[in-house]
Amino acid sequence: MSNHAPFRISAQRGGALAVAVHVVLLFCVLAQVVYLATRHRVRVDLTSDKIYSLTASTRGLLQKLDQRLVVEAYFSPKDKLPVNYRETRAVLDNFLDELVQLGKGKVVLKRYDPNSDKAIADRCSRIGVKPADLKSTSSTSLSVDRHWQGVRLVYGGKHKVLEMVAPPSSFVAEATITPAIKEVITETKHRFGFMEWPVMAAGQQNPGGIGWNVLRTIDQIAKRYEFQNYKDEDSPLLPADLETLFLFRPRDLTDRQKYVIDQFVVRGGTLVVFADAVEYAIGPQRQFTRIPFQLDAPGSARKLVDQLAHYGIDWKPKVLADIVQQAHTPRDVMTAPFEYLAVQENTQFGARFGWTPYPYFFHPVATDWSLVADQLARDDDGKVDAAVADQYRKTFGPGLPADDFLFKTFKQLGRGPGLYWPTWVGLREKAGGVPDMPEGVTGRVLMQSSPAVLAEDPPANLDPFGRGDPSARSVQYQKFMQNLKGRFRSEPRMQAPLMVEVRGAFTSFFADGDRPKRPSEIKEEEARKAAEAKKDEAQKPADPTKPGEQGPPPPEAGKAETPPIPAEAAPVRKGDKPGRIVMVGDADFLRDDFVRGDMRQAGGPWSALAGVFFLQTLDWLAEDRDLVDLQARVPVDRTLKFASDEPVAANDARVAEQTLRRRTNWLRGLNVVLPCALLTAFGLVVWFVRRAQKRVFLDSLPN
Repeated sequence: MSNHAPFRISAQRGGALAVAVHVVLLFCVLAQVVYLATRHRVRVDLTSDKIYSLTASTRGLLQKLDQRLVVEAYFSPKDKLPVNYRETRAVLDNFLDELVQLGKGKVVLKRYDPNSDKAIADRCSRIGVKPADLKSTSSTSLSVDRHWQGVRLVYGGKHKVLEMVAPPSSFVAEATITPAIKEVITETKHRFGFMEWPVMAAGQQNPGGIGWNVLRTIDQIAKRYEFQNYKDEDSPLLPADLETLFLFRPRDLTDRQKYVIDQFVVRGGTLVVFADAVEYAIGPQRQFTRIPFQLDAPGSARKLVDQLAHYGIDWKPKVLADIVQQAHTPRDVMTAPFEYLAVQENTQFGARFGWTPYPYFFHPVATDWSLVADQLARDDDGKVDAAVADQYRKTFGPGLPADDFLFKTFKQLGRGPGLYWPTWVGLREKAGGVPDMPEGVTGRVLMQSSPAVLAEDPPANLDPFGRGDPSARSVQYQKFMQNLKGRFRSEPRMQAPLMVEVRGAFTSFFADGDRPKRPSEIKEEEARKAAEAKKDEAQKPADPTKPGEQGPPPPEAGKAETPPIPAEAAPVRKGDKPGRIVMVGDADFLRDDFVRGDMRQAGGPWSALAGVFFLQTLDWLAEDRDLVDLQARVPVDRTLKFASDEPVAANDARVAEQTLRRRTNWLRGLNVVLPCALLTAFGLVVWFVRRAQKRVFLDSLPN
């Protein structure tokens, strides 16, 4: 026994040493893991639509940084924030931390607490960071506390201040801060020119009419792009450094204005046209009455429609109506029916606006209409005409056929922007649908309607409800819709193009004649002719029989000579570099009153997606892809849908409420009954299994 004692003691010492070594090694491994984790982060977003991951837009902007981007966060302590603001602080902290990690040393985050230092609070007042005075209550006290949650971005000599940022989600945080980063790192603004012809609606109080200024002046656009008005009565040629020109509802165009536009395109410029064929005044009871409107000025020798056809664009100044319900259903029929047209109704829940189908207000649907050719080719008996269906499959296509990033957001939404009394804008064709584009010019359709569209010359009024007794409005509306449906059944199916693009080296529309002269040139020629006639008259020999005509009259004193008009560049007959024309068959959806929602409280119309479309059009024209992925990111609606849209489509709010209540009660009952039923079933299964096992065990025992 004594011989084995030293061995046991040595073994015990060796075991203790091994345990100590294992503990030390484990500590070293954990320390290394912590060290690496603080410097190398790995995040895995398990959500289906990656709502917690930053888009490629933010990552791309951070990669473009060539200087340090300083993010100054003016935050009051998180533990003193109200409960509803703490979650927004957590979201903001995580987003800013992610920026620092992705910046790889180019993004520096500095945190300041304005409540702890008066100098910092004074700095906030100077730079524009504003506090929020929030009430805090308890059972015995009421207090008002000042909280700060502003951000300032500093890059080079530029800075951008977000006075108060409280994003409820990472999606909102990125949508707020990433455009601000884009703004401070942008060195120069892209310049666009424009011409607009305001809408002079009946009873308009503003002498300037309704224009297209709102979208150009919103902060997200004005900070990145510059706009200059080139509409001039004397119509000089546009400067050579101007790349893009917008036309907002051209009307009363003179030949000189058409020549200026022609030379801009022929010289390689990009022309964007938002055109209307008619102007309707919107009355208080949605009385859509046509008012005088003409495309060409009186006395014009050239027609705008012919000029567009010369470039390869077939514009038919006819209004379109899309009969398919998908095309004129608002984005949200429950909360925003005003996007198109709504009618106030008195229900048991009070006065409400209900969406009303009005086919003249519609949007392109991101559907391949060739897939429903069989449905469109059914006759009155429900039989499918195979030959007609095959023709439809060859003719009809998607509502948004282009893959450009301009339409990325809208394809995710399943629809394009809402249009109001749109017109046909297609590519020039021969008989039978054969393309007839000018030599060296190519074109494509970017948006089009469904195959259930009707085209007509603008009627005198398009009132869906009539102007008589309000009690008879429903009857008038039914007649209005029945008339459209009757026309649809009797007319052939067609799909109307709504937006086109043509590119190429254009020839001048005025190549076969002299250029139109400027008004000042015409006046100068008239003055010169008058002066010459007067001079010739003065040089005639005086008639001695008529007194007072002896010698030429004295020159007028103090009359200054008119300065000569600078010579204009010679007209270009054929372009030596490719130009570009983009045309949309509607301008109303970008109008100020439609964009602002002036008629939203009265039942619409209201352009809900016009701002998105216009901003992405500017990015598309400028080939600026920095914010494409961010703008195309559409949050998924994760709310439960208890009631479908059919009751709303039938304009019966009571049925919708009853359906909603019935399905809600059914789901609540299911949430109570289903878990209890599952537990009961599980208990019964266990009981039967154990009972069977018990019987088997008892049967196995010897008697």
